[in-house]
This record gives sequence, C-alpha cells and structure tokens, in this order.
Amino acid sequence: MVYAITVTLILCGLIHGGIFTQIPDYIKICKRDQNTINECVKNSIENIRPNLISGIPELNVPSLEPFYIPEIIAVSGELVPLKASGKDVKVSGAGNFTIKSIVVDLETLTLRGKVRFPRLHLDGRYNLDTQILIVPLRGEGNLVANAVKCDADILLKSEIIMQDGKEYLHFTSLDVDISIKDYRIRLDGLFNGNKALGDATNEAINQNRGEFLKTTQPYLEKTVAKILLDSANKIVANIPFDELLPKV
Repeated sequence: MVYAITVTLILCGLIHGGIFTQIPDYIKICKRDQNTINECVKNSIENIRPNLISGIPELNVPSLEPFYIPEIIAVSGELVPLKASGKDVKVSGAGNFTIKSIVVDLETLTLRGKVRFPRLHLDGRYNLDTQILIVPLRGEGNLVANAVKCDADILLKSEIIMQDGKEYLHFTSLDVDISIKDYRIRLDGLFNGNKALGDATNEAINQNRGEFLKTTQPYLEKTVAKILLDSANKIVANIPFDELLPKV
C-alpha cells in the first residue's frame, strides 16, 4: 500500500507540474486538504490498482504482481533457536489487496493504513538451521508457502527537507505490523533430500507454525518495511512537495 500511495501522489504531482500534458484516465488528483485527503487517496489507489499490478515504467515502478523480496535474514535465540534466510522470494497475490482504512495527517506528515491481502503465495530459496521441539533441523533448497487473510498495519512518517530553495518530502520511517490468519509452508531439500524425513519435518513445522511465525515475523516485517521505504524515497526524491500535493 505504501507503493500505491506514493505512486498516486507522484502521478498527481507530475500532472500538476505539467510533465503530463493530458491527465491519464486512472488518475484522481488529491489536494492538500485535510477534510478530503483520506477518501481521495483511497479512491486514487483503487483507480490506479491495475497500473500498480502491471508496473509504471515512466516512474521506474516495478509491478506489484508479483512482488519480489531479494533477501530475508532471521537470527534468533528466542522461542525457537533459529538461523534462516530466504532469497529471491516471489510474492504473488499482493495486487488483490483491500484497503480497510487510510488516515493522512497533513500537519504531522504521517500516514496510518490498514490493508488486507486475502491470499498470498510465496516461492523462493531458503537456508535453515533451527530446531523443532528437540529435533535439529538443517537444510537448503526451494520453499513454497501459502498464506490467507494477511493484514498489515502501516505507519509511515515523513518530513520536509530543503534542497535548492525548494521543499521536498522525505520518508523518515516505516513500521509494518503483519498479522497472518493461517499459512502452510513446504521446504524441499531437508536432510539432504531424504523424502521421508523431509515430509515428516514439514508436517512438524506446520503443526508448530504459530511459534515458527512468531520467530520469523519481526524479520519479515523489517525487511518489507526497508524495501518499501527505500523505494518510496527514491520515487519522491526529485519531486517538489508542492507538486506532490498541490495546495487547495
């Protein structure tokens, strides 16, 4: 959703600044008006959804469907001893998000949002060294996971910075709180590819998936937040604030 909001504001700014001579059909311009900003941004995101799914080359915005996570690293001694990493993780289903709420505070330049992804499919590579109950678990190979009813609470903070006498928006922090109703995961390559042991271990992981999620979730949240924050700042870096959100 951070991608969606950022791209929406930028497209409005490019139109306002005259870079686009004709307003694309999917753009709804939002003014800097506290009374209308929340509903306007929400409607704008819904309008721009197909373009977010396919990507917007003119803004160097990659497609949301699928969404790529280059690497996730988790190291923990709490709950479950864990050393794990995921690489080249492809997330499918992100384009089917539902916006539950958006609150934009123009005075403090903060945004709070709640969004739901009904179903997500992940596949990529993993490397794992952990323990399920008393069984040491090590392996590397392909991972596949399916999750349902994934909710994300987002808090995005920003500030105004001055460059060459103009004001620019800079996102200072992004917090993402992810809640997953349920999921199933499959790890191939456990115990050097031993199918019987691999099948039994995957079943054990899924039977204890609540504890496994508690251990890995903070690292997933931090990784996703960093990717989105870095991308959002790259997009807004050269667009003056008055063009991102024109005054009423």
